Amino acid sequence: MSTGDAVPLLAVEELTVRLAPRHGVAFDAVHRVSFELASGRTFCLVGESGCGKSLTSLAILGLIPDIGRIVSGRILFEGQNLAGASEAALRKVRGRRIGMVFQEPMTSLNPVLRVGDQVAEVMEYHWRLGHREALERVVELFRQVGIPSPEMRLRDYPHQLSGGLRQRVMIAMALACDPVLLLADEPTTALDVTIQGQILALLREQAEQRGMGLLLITHDLGVVASMADAVGVMYAGRMVERASAEALFERPLHPYTRGLMQSAPTLDCLDQARLPAIPGFVPSPGALPEGCLFRPRCAEASEQCLRRPPRVRLGDREVCCWLHAQAPSAQLLEED
Repeated sequence: MSTGDAVPLLAVEELTVRLAPRHGVAFDAVHRVSFELASGRTFCLVGESGCGKSLTSLAILGLIPDIGRIVSGRILFEGQNLAGASEAALRKVRGRRIGMVFQEPMTSLNPVLRVGDQVAEVMEYHWRLGHREALERVVELFRQVGIPSPEMRLRDYPHQLSGGLRQRVMIAMALACDPVLLLADEPTTALDVTIQGQILALLREQAEQRGMGLLLITHDLGVVASMADAVGVMYAGRMVERASAEALFERPLHPYTRGLMQSAPTLDCLDQARLPAIPGFVPSPGALPEGCLFRPRCAEASEQCLRRPPRVRLGDREVCCWLHAQAPSAQLLEED
């Protein structure tokens, strides 16, 4: 989707990430994924586990595992192609211009260092601050992200904090150097519902106050509905639908998107014995089905679906599905 004549803060163009296991066949874990994100806006990547959402965000920061590499595409951030950037160039971006909130703070925070020192280290590295001055800034950051008694919490170790407080420390660390882009990889997965709401409200508040772009990765459509300006739905490493949040929830086009929405719990489902579910499983990367990758699980599949679907552009949204290829306003791009 175009953001008009303005240059987007982040533009991921035809990104393909290939993994080559030491014992197995190489495969594309992310295949020709494209999306744009403007300053002050929120883009959500949604889909089942294993669909390539997290790997897409790691590719932006050059944090792909050793067995992986970007084989094609561009990652344009403020006009710079991060896909071709050196490690030295990426270090200047990580933490300084792009912050990241990882999924599980207990494995992301160093267990043998005090949390105040860990957050201060980011500012000492990028801003060349002295340790005492950095700690003073950490106190204010902790206060901004809602950590009570921030002066006392500076000296705590990660295991002394609750899950919600650890996640707030991670958010403080990601915001330490006033980044213009924040990547949040399922930041509420391990938290209870009340804390989830607090963390999401905090992310929204900080993004609005700072004018940051926010790339939010989730499998929770309730989170998408409350946070997103635009949405990309991923399946088996592919972007199968991309639209504004309003258009997506008003009229989802891809059968997979509709399946995700139908399987999400609502107040209306309280009298149902079981929630609707998408049959089957996401295919193994080493055994992808012929044609449309969602075909074996799709109730609307036809013989035409034995061919890879084209990307169909309908106004300012895109969908990879034969069902919409004949629409009057459809613009067919090359097969996915």
